[in-house]
Amino acid sequence: MDPQLGRHAFNLAFYFTFMSAILIPFLRRDSPEFVAAVLAFIFSLLFLLVVSWEVRREASIHRTIPANEG
Repeated sequence: MDPQLGRHAFNLAFYFTFMSAILIPFLRRDSPEFVAAVLAFIFSLLFLLVVSWEVRREASIHRTIPANEG
């Protein structure tokens, strides 16, 4: 994954997770907005975890590849 793409994906996922987490306590539990906020939180949290896992995996791949020895 391109580092810039990973950075933007992480920022976007963190933004959506944070915003939906802030919104959840202020909504009534029987409202449709609450369901939408919870779903947004779950999916954005999953996306955040996948992006974090992918970036860590890419970083470990680059660390284990030996440099060309001249």
